[in-house]
Amino acid sequence: MGLWDRLIPRVPDTRWVSQLQPQIEAWVDRSHLETVMLGDLGIDLDTLPLTRAGAMRVPAMARARNLTCGTIAALPLQAIRGADPVDPQPYWAYGTDGQLGGLTEAEKLAWCITPQTPYHRALWTIDDLLFSGESLWLVTDKLSTGFPSRMVRVPYTHWTVENGVITDLDSQPFPADRVVWIPGPNEGVLGFGGSTLRMAYDLERNARDTAMRPLRLELHQTSAAELTPEERRDAVTEVRNAMATNDGVLFTNNALELVEHRVDSDALQLGARNASALDVARLANMPAMMLDATAQGASLEYQTMAGRNQQWLDYGLALYMDAVEARLSMDDIVPAGQRVAFDTTDWTAPDASPTGPPVAD
Repeated sequence: MGLWDRLIPRVPDTRWVSQLQPQIEAWVDRSHLETVMLGDLGIDLDTLPLTRAGAMRVPAMARARNLTCGTIAALPLQAIRGADPVDPQPYWAYGTDGQLGGLTEAEKLAWCITPQTPYHRALWTIDDLLFSGESLWLVTDKLSTGFPSRMVRVPYTHWTVENGVITDLDSQPFPADRVVWIPGPNEGVLGFGGSTLRMAYDLERNARDTAMRPLRLELHQTSAAELTPEERRDAVTEVRNAMATNDGVLFTNNALELVEHRVDSDALQLGARNASALDVARLANMPAMMLDATAQGASLEYQTMAGRNQQWLDYGLALYMDAVEARLSMDDIVPAGQRVAFDTTDWTAPDASPTGPPVAD
């Protein structure tokens, strides 16, 4: 919803709208505005908190996110009583019709709510927990018993908490009977791992710079003539321009010589980036080998796929899965005596034998 559309309903008399419309259309054109960068305002980008977008520019963090969120999202949610799934299952756990009949068009626009599959809802919920430590679902439809029949995730950028109340970007509180706030196991990697991710981000940027400029040229003066600072800058500028416009061919006289200094990128590309990937694996609570990183002295030992999945589930994924399951098992979501859990049966099943039924090693 645009700013104009959101302002009009709050104005008691809108007869003057038609008089202002031409002026509004005039300033919507931004061609007369000057682009101002944060650096122009004296703001050091390196001191700003790292955003999710910045963290996802780190390849190891992007892989950790995709593996963690993608794996959990593929596991179906189900309501359980005792050890057995209930029948019938709550529709919100598997329904894919995408109906949002419980929301008005204004609410859909203000909260950026769109039809969601259970997979995408879970995918971005785990993303919220991983990066920011909390997520928000909204009940869009209820059964006659009062329990939810449909629920959607609200994008993390479209809600906040003000004085203990969950509000939208207009500081308007969400309906209390629709809110399902899911607290994570910690404050999220952007909170406790910001400095580590910033360092990894800077490392990737430095690696790119090294790839673009693998050597440095020193313009060495061999004569005894004293050059002013302006003359030195002019000499450097001429060399830079010649490198750009003359296919890298330079001319020097006996007063100057070019000295090549190659950047040793092996340690940067291999050792430092491997150490960075190890740190990201620790932040994301996952085995380093899944990020193609190895600890010093470590060895990769063979194990079955099911065994590896079970280990990752027990010591990594369960951290986020338990947070979602705990919130969805509360009595405002399912009746007392029931709980909600991810079904990991297929994911941790023993490897299939090519000559017989599945067997465990």
